[in-house]
Amino acid sequence: MEKVALIIGHNARSKGAFSMIVGSEFSYWKNIAEKVKGEIPELVDIYERKPSTNYVAEMNDVLKELNKNDYKFCLELHFNSSLSLNAKGCECLVYHKNDKAKKLAIDLMARLQTKFKSTVRGNRGLIEVQDSNVRGGYGICNSKDTYILIEPFFGSNIDESLRFSIVKDVVSLLVEFIKDNL
Repeated sequence: MEKVALIIGHNARSKGAFSMIVGSEFSYWKNIAEKVKGEIPELVDIYERKPSTNYVAEMNDVLKELNKNDYKFCLELHFNSSLSLNAKGCECLVYHKNDKAKKLAIDLMARLQTKFKSTVRGNRGLIEVQDSNVRGGYGICNSKDTYILIEPFFGSNIDESLRFSIVKDVVSLLVEFIKDNL
C-alpha cells in the first residue's frame, strides 16, 4: 500500500513562526498531522525532528528514517510569517527538476484557493529549489522521494490565521488531498 510522509515543521527546540491565533508552527502542525493520521492511519506516517544541536543534525536523523521507506510523496508542514501584517497567500517549495512535485503543489494550492480563499503567491506559488542550502531546501534535496514543503498561509495575517484555525477544515483538506493523490 502506498503511503505519504508528513514532516512536522520545526520542533520543541525551534518552534518556528508564531501566530497570535494558531500558536507556533510546531504545535499547530503537530496537532494537524496527528489528526490526519487519526483519519487515515494506513496512509500516513509522521516524522518529527528530535531536538539536537542544529537543524542539519535534526534533519539528517529524519531523512535517515524517511529514506528507509518508499513514499508516494512527502509534505513538510510550515506556515509563513512577516513583519507586514498584510502579507498573505500560499506557496510551496519543490525541487526545480521534479515535475511530479510541481503538479502536486499546484493541486494543493488550487484546493487552498477553493476551501480557504487563499491567494497564490509569485510563480504559480512555486519556489523552485536547486540546492540544499536554500531556505527549506534540505529535505527537498536530500529525500529520495518527491518532497514538497508547504506554506499555506501567513501566521502574521489575522484573517488568514482565523481561516486556518478551523482545524477540522485543514485536516479535511489534507486528507482529501492525500487520498486523491495516492
